[in-house]
Amino acid sequence: MTIHPQCQVILDAAAAGVSMFDAPNVAEVRRRYAAATDIYAPTVIAVKSSEDRTIPGPSGDISIRIYTPEDVAGPLPVLMFFHGGGWVVGDLDSHDAVCRILCNSAKCLVIATDYRMGPEHRFPAAFEDAWAALNWAQENARNIGGDPSRIAIGGDSAGGNLSAGVALYARDNHGPSLNLQLLIYPAVDMTATGGSRITHGEDRILTTGAIDWFEARYLSGEDDRTDPRASPLLAADHSNLPPAFILTAEYDPLIDEGKAYADKLNAAGSVAEYKCYPGMVHGFARMGVLVDMSVEALSDSAAALRAAFNA
Repeated sequence: MTIHPQCQVILDAAAAGVSMFDAPNVAEVRRRYAAATDIYAPTVIAVKSSEDRTIPGPSGDISIRIYTPEDVAGPLPVLMFFHGGGWVVGDLDSHDAVCRILCNSAKCLVIATDYRMGPEHRFPAAFEDAWAALNWAQENARNIGGDPSRIAIGGDSAGGNLSAGVALYARDNHGPSLNLQLLIYPAVDMTATGGSRITHGEDRILTTGAIDWFEARYLSGEDDRTDPRASPLLAADHSNLPPAFILTAEYDPLIDEGKAYADKLNAAGSVAEYKCYPGMVHGFARMGVLVDMSVEALSDSAAALRAAFNA
C-alpha cells in the first residue's frame, strides 16, 4: 500500500516546517525532538506509580524511571526499556507515554533507562550503560517488586539496537537470562547502505541523511560499524538467543535490516516473530495521538511480552 494518510499528514507538516537537523547545534536538535514528541506522543495514561531514581553506572549514575502497573499483584515481570533517538536525542520523557502503555498492557514493571549519548559520549558508552542497567535490574528486582526470573529487554530504533546488542552480550558473558527481546524498528546494521536505506531514505521521518548524522555523532570510528555491539546483525552466531518480537514499518529505511535480523535469528534456531505494519513510517509506534496503528503496534508488543513472561 502507499503511505498511510495519517502518516502522510505528519510528513507533509514536517516538510513544510523547519528540519530538526538544520539546527545550529545538538542541544537545539534535542529541543526540537522533544517539541515534536509533545505533538504526536500517545495520550499519557495513569499507572500505579512512576519513580525516578539513579543507579550506578560504569561512568557515573544512570537515570531510570520505574513504572508499576495498576491492579496487578507482584512479584512482577520486568521490561528494561531503552528509548530511541539515534543515540543522540531522546530521554525518559520522550518515551514516557509509550512506557506507561506497555506497563499497564503487559502487566509488568517497566524500567525506562537513560544512557550516555553522543557526541558527548560515543560508542560504546550507551551500550555499557544499557548492560549495567540490565544487571542492576536482575540484582535488584525483588527490591522493587519485580521477579528476577522474568526479565525482557526492548526499545525502539536506537533502543532496539541496544537491546539486541545487550541480548547477544548477555548470552556470551553469563548475563541475565531474558524472556524476550522487543525490537521496535531496530537499527542492527551500521554497515548498511543500500536497499530500503535508499528506497525509503528521502522525504520520510527518518532519512538517509539523518541516519548519517546520527551515526557520525555516535560512533567513535569506522571500525565500530562491524562491532556486534553496534551491529548485532553482523555477530558471528545468532543461536541460543532469547525469543524476539521484531516489528518494522513498511516505509522505514531500517525495514530491511529489521527483517534480516528476524531471518537471521530464525535460521540460527532462535525464535523470532516478525511483523511489518503497512503504510507506516519510522517512529509511528510513539505517534499515538495522530496514528491509529500505533495503538495496534503497542498492543501487539504488550501481547508478546505477556506471552513470553507466562511461557
